[in-house]
Amino acid sequence: MTPPDNDSRAAEACLHAWHAALEAHNWAAVVAGLTTGFLMIEHDRIFDKQALLALLMTSASRGRQRAVLHGFRTAVQGDTAWTTVQNDEVWTANDGTQTPYSFLETAILRREDGVWRIERYHATRLAA
Repeated sequence: MTPPDNDSRAAEACLHAWHAALEAHNWAAVVAGLTTGFLMIEHDRIFDKQALLALLMTSASRGRQRAVLHGFRTAVQGDTAWTTVQNDEVWTANDGTQTPYSFLETAILRREDGVWRIERYHATRLAA
């Protein structure tokens, strides 16, 4: 397997930083990690940036999630990158109850002014 290049690592770092912002409920950083035309497909719903932020802020009142991203399969062509990654996530409710989830996620990223941002995101929950 070929080791990742600097562009691949930078695109993957964008996803790590975005998930860290989600965990911290840092909404400004969450939005900054997304392109203007961002769309997310999760389960049977499509979210634009505004709809995703509303969902996240509502769920933040009930707890927080911690992502563990691994197994990146990343390719870069110019200012576009795409990757598929496994996310072994843990949701921690305000009462301390923890629920693990695993997702297979695919992201398309665009480099804008030297910064990678997420353009499209798709998550499929893996069977336990």
